[in-house]
Amino acid sequence: MTWLGTILLAVAVGAAEIFPVSGSGHFYILEKLLGLELSAADRTACLAVLNGGAALALLIFYHRRAGEMLVHALVGLGLIRPAARRRAPSLPRRQLQLLLLASLPMLGALLLRRPRLFVENHEAALAFVCLFEAVSGVLIYFAGRGARGKRDLRQMTASDGLALGCAQILSVFPGLSRSGTVLSAAFLRGMSYPTAVEQVGLMGIPVYLIAAIYRWFTAKSLGTVTVTAAQSFVGLAISALAGLFALRTLTEHAAYRKPTGFAYWCWGAALLAGILFLIAA
Repeated sequence: MTWLGTILLAVAVGAAEIFPVSGSGHFYILEKLLGLELSAADRTACLAVLNGGAALALLIFYHRRAGEMLVHALVGLGLIRPAARRRAPSLPRRQLQLLLLASLPMLGALLLRRPRLFVENHEAALAFVCLFEAVSGVLIYFAGRGARGKRDLRQMTASDGLALGCAQILSVFPGLSRSGTVLSAAFLRGMSYPTAVEQVGLMGIPVYLIAAIYRWFTAKSLGTVTVTAAQSFVGLAISALAGLFALRTLTEHAAYRKPTGFAYWCWGAALLAGILFLIAA
């Protein structure tokens, strides 16, 4: 792994993990364009670091809300007294339960283990990226066109949390955007664009943290990891900064625009992945 490759992958994937496009899909495309030819172990280790960067960006951006939920959880577990809180959390206990409920399907998918085909066969991964980036574009385009809902987080039900969690499972395939599928499901459930963006971000914190840990140990089992500690640290920092920029941009975008424009980004990525796949074949 070169330093140029580390920086470019961190910037691109760090932003793509936040926007409703696929972070892993952009990783495979850039790897091919840059001619990196990473081993399965290095590829998985890089994805682990970049997942960690996305989690760090979300934690920083939503630190106040995440802290309130953590305090509320500790109170619920009896580890601290309610009087110790300076103020009541903005999310009630029900909202914290919904967040945990939305995370359960993805945790189950991780326990089943994603196929090694994607990390051991780069060309096969590009074929999946081509297909699923196109699917992501279709989802975000048609769901976004009808995004007229006004429901906020306080109005979510248990079925909403489960629906968003099930949509999140689809992101185990490279090219199928986690944020894109969850946003699409949120729009279909009548949630407003700003509320959906915040919910997608909150759901991403535990998922990216667990995915980073899971992928790192998976990388160790696939062989020798040659990515250095310095490259990992720089990649983590840059991907977090790119993620913060993407979060601010997406939040501002949600205030006055529709998400359908991201569909064209997905379709462009699908076309590029398809061309790279045909060249490699």
